[in-house]
Formats: sequence, C-alpha cells, structure tokens
Amino acid sequence: MSSSTQGCKDREALVWLGGTLVPLSQARISPLDRGFLFGDGVYEVVRFFGGVGIGLDLHEARLGASLAQVHIRGVDPDCLRTISHALLAANHLTDAAIYLQVSRGTAAVRSHIPPAHMEPTIFAMATPCGGWGELERITTMHCATARDERWLRCAIKSTSLLGSVLPMVEHAASGAEEVILIRDGFVSEGTSTNVFVEVDGVLVTPPVEGESSILHGVMRTRLLEACIRHGVPCAVHPVTEAQLSAAREVIVTASKRMYSAVTRLGDRAVGDGSVGPLARRAHAALLNRLREEVTLGLRDAATPILAA
Repeated sequence: MSSSTQGCKDREALVWLGGTLVPLSQARISPLDRGFLFGDGVYEVVRFFGGVGIGLDLHEARLGASLAQVHIRGVDPDCLRTISHALLAANHLTDAAIYLQVSRGTAAVRSHIPPAHMEPTIFAMATPCGGWGELERITTMHCATARDERWLRCAIKSTSLLGSVLPMVEHAASGAEEVILIRDGFVSEGTSTNVFVEVDGVLVTPPVEGESSILHGVMRTRLLEACIRHGVPCAVHPVTEAQLSAAREVIVTASKRMYSAVTRLGDRAVGDGSVGPLARRAHAALLNRLREEVTLGLRDAATPILAA
C-alpha cells in the first residue's frame, strides 16, 4: 500500500468553493458569510489512505446529523464523498486529510436571525498526510487537563471552536499537545479527540449520549469495533477525574491524528511513561480493522461498474 503523499510542491493547491475547484489564492468568501461572523456552520475531517476514506460512511452520517441539528438545509451529506475524491484527484494526492465546512451562507446584513432560504457555503481542502506506514507507529502525546466550559451541544461538529481553542492556548506553554476536558468531575473528551482510560485493566471511554453529549468520534467507533472483535477489554461508561488521574494507560483518538498513547498528563507520567500493553493490543486491533476497510475500499474502486 502506498505511503507516499503525492502532489506537486510547485503547483498551488486547489480547494473546493462554490461548487468548483479553484486555486487557494483565488478562493474568496464574503465577510458577511455567517460562518465568518457567527461560526454558524459545521465541518468534518476525513483521513484518506491510498485514496480510501476511513469511516467515510460514518462521517457522512455525522455531517447529516450536524446539518439537521443546526437547521442548515440544501446540502446532501453525500457531497463529502464526491468533493473529497475531486480534491484528491485535482491535487494528485492519495494520502491526505480532507476538511469540509458548511456554513449557513451569506446574508445582506448581519443579524442573529438568519433569513429564510439561504444558500449554504461549502468549502473544502486537502492536506497531505503520511501514509499507512505512519499509522503503524504508535505516536505518544503529552496532555493537560482543564475544566470543560464549552456549550453542551458537543455532538454537533460545529465550527464554533473557541471553547476548544482556549484550553490549548492556555496550556501550550507547558508542552501539552492536547487538553482532556473535565465536566462535573467526569471526563468528557479532549479538545479535538475522544479519550479512552484504563480502569482496572479495561479501556473505558465515556458515552456519547447523556446530560452532556460528546462528539460521536469516528475513530472512537472504529477502535471500539476493533477491540470487541479482537478481545481487547473495553467498555463504555462514565470515567471520573480520579480514574483518569490513577490510570496506567490513556489513549486518544481523532480522525486526523488517528491514535495516540498519552504518556504524560500534566506534570506526571502516565504509568511508566511509555506505551502500555493495552495500548499496544488496541493499536494492533485497530490496524487490523482499518487495513480491512482500506483493502475493501481499494477493491471496490477497482471493480468496474457494469450497465444494467
């Protein structure tokens, strides 16, 4: 499987805007776009290996759910697949992350109440990423913790991300690459990741539903599937701040970063400060699950479609 990140470095990147591909330097969005003025929009990030999107069906479903919850109409979630493949082809990429954002659109005046029948703005871009070989190595991470002060509708993948940006800004000087958020004494999620915590030898991740929802992470879903299939002990239930502090192993997952073992939490090491046995078992299970997904995607892409 190719791990190359193609694309000509001398060629300007092409992005998707207004239903077409344009050079990045020529992409223009009105300052009256509600995505700029209000953060009034939703987004998805999909990681591609060999031209195959990981969990693309789950990303499309989540995009559809986000659009429905914020009442943005007129966008088919399946556009994520079409636009992603157009960007990969146009930029000569196979290993990349696709970012797609949908805002409510542009209005004539700034008003909290949007006018009816707005035309949404769709923007998307491709960022070259490492190939499969990068995923085979377990990356490690230094995390901090902070009180979760975001709004409660975290299941919506909203472009309004100031609540996630601020903890990262506040902890950047400590060397933290991610901040795990605590709400009412319980772990919710990272600022851009889902969290798995070792509790009595079991990898536990907080539930996505409840009084305070968290993001329905695609890689969270894939890791749970992989652990169940390969007999890695896992569970879904609330995780206390005390359990996080006492954990010998912590893992975070995300669509771009994919999978990392947390070896430092605040000013202390997690376990002995190295990748633990549960993290290694879970990583091997995840690789197996994703390898199947990519192989199937490549096989489907190579299968000719016959006319009826």
